Amino acid sequence: MSEVKSSGGMRIGGASIAWVTLYGALCGVTALIPFFPYVGGGGYLPLLCAFTALAPIILGPVAGVVSALIGSVVGMLIAPAAFPLGLLDAILVGTLPAVFMAMMLNAYKRSWFLAAVATCIVLGVVGMFFPFWVPGASAGFAKPENPLVYWLLMAVYWLLPLIVIVSPVARTLIPKWTQGTDRKFKYVGFLIAAVTAFFMWFIPLCVPYWYMFNYSPAVATAAEIAYLWWLPALGAVVTIIAVPLVEALKRSGLPKVPGALW
Repeated sequence: MSEVKSSGGMRIGGASIAWVTLYGALCGVTALIPFFPYVGGGGYLPLLCAFTALAPIILGPVAGVVSALIGSVVGMLIAPAAFPLGLLDAILVGTLPAVFMAMMLNAYKRSWFLAAVATCIVLGVVGMFFPFWVPGASAGFAKPENPLVYWLLMAVYWLLPLIVIVSPVARTLIPKWTQGTDRKFKYVGFLIAAVTAFFMWFIPLCVPYWYMFNYSPAVATAAEIAYLWWLPALGAVVTIIAVPLVEALKRSGLPKVPGALW
């Protein structure tokens, strides 16, 4: 479908404010639905995480991230168990999936590519050493009993995404497949983008909790293992929703939002 210019009015990233707030409200409601418990207890990760990751697909990168933030704030108010850290969790739990999904879907563009590479490197430095080596014992944190296992597991969440981002997969294949017309390749493209984005999300989602609640290295390692299957499962949920939704929007005749994938 060719891009259709829509009527005037206030816009965010090319999307109508009404669309942004409406989708944000929908995301907020899905915060009531648990999807996965926090490793170590204290709350749950909600289905909202999947719907905020969908936002850049539907609304484009900028409007999608703003809508995800709105939805996360709404979710924080109606489902506080999913947001133990309040406004900080509105960013960590609800908004970052949209940010990383936007990065993966736009990594073929130079500015997004550089941002994604820099993000992976920063995440790698933080994830590999914080908090068990820095600040480490001075703040009451013991080192993992097997540092090699800890580091190898952690590398999945930043080095693997970095490899995908700098390879032709993110630079060429993901945009070709997600923007193409072949349905089976759409599923593959969205699945790779979603799983990679969620792997990037792991470090900023978990490490602040480990530091603030003084998690043991054993619990952190358990989280590294648990999320190896949970994040791909969440990526599969996003993909299953994304493909038919994109196809339906393309057929709907609605004005297309710049940067959206329908």
